[in-house]
Order: sequence, then structure tokens, then C-alpha cells
Amino acid sequence: AQPEVDGLVFLHTYNAAMEGQKSRELFAQIIELSKKYDKPIALYVSTEDTEVNYLKRNLNYPVFTQIVETVRALKINRAYYLEKERRRQSEEIPVFQVNKDLASSLLKRAYQEKRDLLLPETGELLQAYGIPMVRGLPARTQEEAVQAAQEIGFPVVMKVISKEISHKSDVGGVQLNLRSSEGVRGAYEDMLARLRRNFPGAKIEGMLIQPMITGGRELIVGGRQDEQFGPVVLVGWGGIFVEIFGEFSVRVAPISRREAKEMIEELRGAAILRGLRGDKPSDMEAVAEVLLRISQLLTDFPEIQEIDLNPLRVFAVPEGCLALDGRVILKK
Repeated sequence: AQPEVDGLVFLHTYNAAMEGQKSRELFAQIIELSKKYDKPIALYVSTEDTEVNYLKRNLNYPVFTQIVETVRALKINRAYYLEKERRRQSEEIPVFQVNKDLASSLLKRAYQEKRDLLLPETGELLQAYGIPMVRGLPARTQEEAVQAAQEIGFPVVMKVISKEISHKSDVGGVQLNLRSSEGVRGAYEDMLARLRRNFPGAKIEGMLIQPMITGGRELIVGGRQDEQFGPVVLVGWGGIFVEIFGEFSVRVAPISRREAKEMIEELRGAAILRGLRGDKPSDMEAVAEVLLRISQLLTDFPEIQEIDLNPLRVFAVPEGCLALDGRVILKK
């Protein structure tokens, strides 16, 4: 790798029927070189449309079919890098006091067992980094679930704990607004039977009992490891506003406090958070703090492929915010 070379444009023309497999192997080597030397390579291909579609679906890397597009992508990459460096030199990146040892042990155990974090572990990880999440008590039996609900206080929410079931709401792995011990017993039995029927191979560790939280606005906050840019953080609308606005604001980590606030202000409908028609403004400072802490978490632990807080419930100033659910996916 020559230090005076900051990036490359790679042009490749081939016949898919004759050279498809070798070309795909070549692209894999190119991607590995880009990662190894931390330098962008803009990839242009000229081949059949079916082959281009295959690459875009399976390569997990930007593929361009026009020379101008290819060069422009590299130019944008360079401009973004220069702007990011300018910001870093002039702005302080907050570093919070966190329990990095606890976070490391949680991630190491899950990685050794070749799985993602379970829901209670996600709560522990967030707590270690000062990210507020609704507390929960795990229960392995109906009676433990009832005891947990009585300790927390009704109404409660019940969520399945299983490494094979990550999208709990989509498969009936969440029961809301349970208002009595009888309701908890019935929900536990029904959910367990349904999940065992629909996911016969899944190991169900039990249920997590949490208080039913109401009020506030719902956002989705999270981040992931991007192939080209490394750790990125994002924020978008949750709840009913997903269907209305359906967008996210994204930044490359680590981010400054100004960038975190910009991300929130960029959202369409941000005026809703500022308060409309007499509504109290939402605690956007608290959301910015969560973005900063997720930024630090992803920077500290690149083995985290993806983290989602969905939803993050945001209350009026100065009541802060609270993650009601979370998901942490590790690199395989």
C-alpha cells in the first residue's frame, strides 16, 4: 500500500458465463484488500444485467455500472473523510465513564457460544454504558412470572427470551398490558405453546417481565458496523410515525455532541419533538446522550454488528428517555 495513494477505481469487464466465478473471486479479494489497507476501492463492472443484479444482492459491497458514478463515489468518499477530519480536529468527542469490563464479558460469552445477546444481557450491556432501559425480571415458570409481575407492579409486559427468536413482536413473542396474576399465567401458557408450535427447534430460556410504560414519543435509535465507513449511528421515528416519515438520520462514529443534536433536528417532523400546540418539548438532550453512548459502544466493540433500541420512549423535558426493547447482533 503506497502512502500517497488514498483510494482506487477498479474497472472490470467480463462475460459472466465464461468468467463469472473467477470474477467473483477477484471481487472478494479486492474487498479484502480494501479492508486490510483501510482504503476505498470504487468497483466498476461491465457485464450482463443478470450478473450485475447477482452482485448487488450478494456482494455486500457497492457496485457501479457507469464510469461517472464510480468516480463520483470515490470523490464523495474523500470529501466526507476530509469533512469528518475537520470536525474531529475542532470538536471534542465525549468519552463517558462506563463499565467496559462488564460489557466485554457479556460480549465474549455470547461470542464463544456463537449467538447474539439475549434480552436480559442486552439490558446489562446498555446499563454498563449508561443507556437507560426499562428494568425487567426473568422468569422460567408461570409462578416466577407471576411473582415478578407482583414485584414490579401491574400492568406489565411479557417478552420471550430465546437466542433463536430476535424479532419478538413479529412472531407473537410479546404480550402487552397484563393487568393481573391470572392474566400473566394465561399469557405465559399461551405464548409458550404458540412459540413451541411455530419454532419447534428454538430453545426458550423463559420470559422477561417488565413494567408497562406509557406516554412520550417513540424513536428508533441504534447503529451498526458498515463495510465501508465502520461504525455508524442512526436515529429515526418509531411507532405510528414510522409509516408517516420512514427515514433515518445517520452519522459515522465517533460523533460529537453537536452531530448528535443535528441528527435529531434533521428528522422530518422534528417540530413534534420540540412541542406543538401546547405540548411540552421532548427531552432531545437525553436522546443526544443515548446517541453519544451508542457511538462510544460501537467504537469500543467492533464485534457488535448491529444494535437497535426499538422503541426508545422519549418523555417531556426533563424526564429523559427509556429504551423499552433492545437487540444486539454480533459479527459471525
